Amino acid sequence: MSKTKTSAKADRKILRPRAMFFLNQANHAVRSRLDAALGVMEMTGIQYTVLSVIGAHAGLSSAELSRRFYVTPQTMNELISALERRDLIVRKADPANRRILRMNVTDTGRDMLSKCDALADAVEQDVFGAMPEEDYRRLAELARDLARHLRTRDEPAG
Repeated sequence: MSKTKTSAKADRKILRPRAMFFLNQANHAVRSRLDAALGVMEMTGIQYTVLSVIGAHAGLSSAELSRRFYVTPQTMNELISALERRDLIVRKADPANRRILRMNVTDTGRDMLSKCDALADAVEQDVFGAMPEEDYRRLAELARDLARHLRTRDEPAG
């Protein structure tokens, strides 16, 4: 990192109240709305999110997901096992390393994702509907970039 960027970060005034406080507060508010909406499908927000990620990135392992979601492997295994019991995902041994189980969404899981996506779309519209389109898009970009930065920074060197 250049000296200029390092200096700029070191000189940045920390906001009061903290930005991370507002981010956490917003997360809890949105998550409770999402959990309530998904309850009719007997899904939680985290189950839906995990199913969505597997649907978008077929072949992920439980270890990869646990790192992505900042949870322990045991917690992720519980989430995945619940999805598997409902026939929403299937795990198969990786041919190159039989100890690694790769996950894919089943037809039942794709149907569930479609229904949950519609519910999540309604929550997203409710939460962000009053926000100008440009602000909504910028917020989504900033949140995605922050998540990507934290994930890649925290990934083990391989």
